[in-house]
Amino acid sequence: MSIVRRKTNVLLTGAGGDQAIFIWKALKQSYLDTHIVACDCNYLSVGLYRTSSSYVIPSVDSESYLPRLKEIMLAEKIDIVMTGGRGEMMLLAEHAQEIRKETGAYVVAPPFEILKVAADKWKLVSFLKSNGFNYPHSCLPDDRTALELFLQEKTYPFIVKGRFGAGSRELRVAHNREQLEQYVGEVKNPIIQEYLLPDNEEYTVGCFCNSQAKAVGSIIMKRTLGHGLTNKASVIFHEGITQYCESIAEKLGYIGPLNLQLRLTNRGPVLFEINARFSSTESARAYYNFNMPEMCIRHFIFNEDIPRPVVKSGYFFRVFDDVFVDGDSIEKTRETGISTGIPGKLVRNF
Repeated sequence: MSIVRRKTNVLLTGAGGDQAIFIWKALKQSYLDTHIVACDCNYLSVGLYRTSSSYVIPSVDSESYLPRLKEIMLAEKIDIVMTGGRGEMMLLAEHAQEIRKETGAYVVAPPFEILKVAADKWKLVSFLKSNGFNYPHSCLPDDRTALELFLQEKTYPFIVKGRFGAGSRELRVAHNREQLEQYVGEVKNPIIQEYLLPDNEEYTVGCFCNSQAKAVGSIIMKRTLGHGLTNKASVIFHEGITQYCESIAEKLGYIGPLNLQLRLTNRGPVLFEINARFSSTESARAYYNFNMPEMCIRHFIFNEDIPRPVVKSGYFFRVFDDVFVDGDSIEKTRETGISTGIPGKLVRNF
C-alpha cells in the first residue's frame, strides 16, 4: 500500500550559499512532491533564480529579518524551513518554537543549547573528553600554564584555528614556537590542537537523528578538499566510525541532520569538528541513498519513522555549474525583492 503525501512547501534560506544549493539538489532527487521557496539577503544570489518563488530579505543581523521571514512563511504556507548558514541557523534555532507557533513551519535545527556546543570547538572537545570519546588534544593559548604544559607533552606541528570558526577558514599549521605565537596573534579567538595523522585519512560523516534523538542512520565519505568544499569523495563502510559518530550524536541529544568531520588515527576515529547543519555533500549523499532533506520532511512533517537507509557505495567528483540569468530578471528582482518563474537557466553540457 503506497503512502499518500501532500505537496510540501519548503523555505530554503541563504539561497546563495553552498549548503543551500546542495539541499536544493538533494530535494530535486527526492520522490517527494515539494514546492521550494528561496530567500537571501543579496539579490545576486544564484538560488533566487532556480526556484519558482524567491525573495530578497534583510540580513540575519537585522531586526527586520525574523519578522520578514515569518511574513514569507505565512504567505507561502511554508511547512518546513531548511538553512545551511550558521548565523541563520543560530537565530532560527533560538526562535524555532515561536516560529512553529506563529506560522506552523517546522525549523530544521537542533535544540539551541546543543547548537552552542557544536559551534564552540573548546566546548566540543570538553564534551568529547568528559563522555569518554576520542578527542583532539587541545588548549586555549590565553591559559599560559595550560599552554606550556601542552607544549611539553605534545610535539609539533599544531593546528591553530578559530574557536568559533567553521571549515578551514583561519586554519594555520604551526611547525615551531615562532609560528605558533604568530598564528595565535592572527586568528580570532584561537584554539590550539594536535595535528591529527595520517593526512590521508579524513572523513565526512552525515548522521540523521529522529525527534527522540536516536540516530537512524549515517553515511561515511573519505574525502579530499578543494575550494573549501569536499571535491572528491568515496562512500565507505567502517563500523568503528559509524558507532563513534552515532554515539556522539545520541549523547549530544541531537535532532535532525548532523555533519561530523574526523580523521582515522592510530587510536581510532577522532572528531575535530561538528557542523550542526546540512552539508555541501547533501546532493552526493542523496544519490547514494542517504537523502537527509527528504528524511526531514518524511519524519518531521509526515511523522514517519525512518528505517536505516541502505547506503550504496561509489565515488563522486564535484564540478561547477553555470547558471545564466537575463539582465531584466536581475533588475526586476533588485527593484521588487521578488523573483518568480525560474528565470535562471542551468546548462548541463559536461
